[in-house]
Amino acid sequence: MFFAVTLCFAWISVNLLIIIPKSLTKDEHLFLFLVSSLTIILSLILPAKHLYIGDPDFKDTIQTTLAFLTNRTIVFPVLTLVSVNLILLRKFWIQVLTGSTSLFIFLIYCLLEPKYTTISSIGAGQLLLYFVGYYVFIILLLRGFRLLHPLEDP
Repeated sequence: MFFAVTLCFAWISVNLLIIIPKSLTKDEHLFLFLVSSLTIILSLILPAKHLYIGDPDFKDTIQTTLAFLTNRTIVFPVLTLVSVNLILLRKFWIQVLTGSTSLFIFLIYCLLEPKYTTISSIGAGQLLLYFVGYYVFIILLLRGFRLLHPLEDP
């Protein structure tokens, strides 16, 4: 059941990315999607070690594994792109509100059913620190990419 919810959430996220006004170029979108995917994959290695190494005591279904993989490779990077696009389009207080809202959405989604997002249970404080660091890392990488990559005409 949760796999269907994950696919629906992925579909909503992708459609939201399509309809929002864009502040990033296609190259920046691609760069941020790939970097956020790699960051999430690498940061979830330890919490999801039971899934990766095939622990015999860890009972898992195909739906749980597919929901986890869909969240890790589609939902989280696309939501990151949506929030970064919205953060870069607005004034400071709206940026803070957008950033706080996206952090809240990530936290609620991860704490709602952790076996589909992080496999093992992680505390809310640790998740909050992770997502704040994650967003700071993504914004810094975007700034570095913009410095190194020549601007293209729209």
